Amino acid sequence: MPSTFVSGISYSAIEIIDCVPAWEMQTGLSLYNHLRDISPNNSAPRITRRVVSSEEGFWQALNSIEADCQVGWKPIIHIEGHAGKAGFEVGHRPNLAGSSLCWHALVDRLRAINIACDFNLGVFVAACEGIEALRPLTIKTPAPYMFLVGPKVKVSADVMKTSARNFYDVIVKKPDLNRAFDVLPTQFTPFLAERFFATVYARVLKQQSFGQRRKERVNSLVKMALPGDALPDQLHAVREMAKVFSRPDADRFEAAQRVFLPAGLSFTFDDLVEFARSGKLPE
Repeated sequence: MPSTFVSGISYSAIEIIDCVPAWEMQTGLSLYNHLRDISPNNSAPRITRRVVSSEEGFWQALNSIEADCQVGWKPIIHIEGHAGKAGFEVGHRPNLAGSSLCWHALVDRLRAINIACDFNLGVFVAACEGIEALRPLTIKTPAPYMFLVGPKVKVSADVMKTSARNFYDVIVKKPDLNRAFDVLPTQFTPFLAERFFATVYARVLKQQSFGQRRKERVNSLVKMALPGDALPDQLHAVREMAKVFSRPDADRFEAAQRVFLPAGLSFTFDDLVEFARSGKLPE
């Protein structure tokens, strides 16, 4: 199964939210300086670093980015700090724990930003187990990002620093996600929202719309709609309706797409049906 559907991303800013405690390796500052060195000029893309030391400051940073999106900016948000399965951590002090921001709360805020920038948001979570930001994802609500990158395990500060630099070296030179994902080490997981949508929807089609699974689905629908002593004509009519309902349906697909990724997809409904049947993604 190919790792990506799209090859490019449209962005105008890289926003670093730096939650790394002052006494640790300053990977966020290092990345900020590196990005300014390799950027073609000082305005494209805009490079911003917001140093955050509290939960309030973290949400304020995201609110500020959303406000910028309302007037046309399209950011990649790069979040530096510590995290785990429970959430993202901010506000550490020596020998004292900070606040743990649950992934659901973070994803809700990212969703608002993604909507504000017309579903162009990219997110790099430079924190251990940062890919946990995928956990709250569902196609029943708007996508919280166009792409997400994060480690699936604990990684050292040196690995985080090198991985982020390599990723942005590609993105700044040419906004090609395929190539940028390829330079990440195996500890990182790259995620694309439209690939997630295709995979989830294709799984539903496989479970309900083809072969023996479709026959079982039809029988289940008939049993739900009719009593056991139904007349033959009633049975035939309801079965035909169930067959129609169990087919892959473009209208249902488009309704789901308009919720999750209303800005559009790089593949068609027919491409998705072919993928569900054969297991091959569209080119």
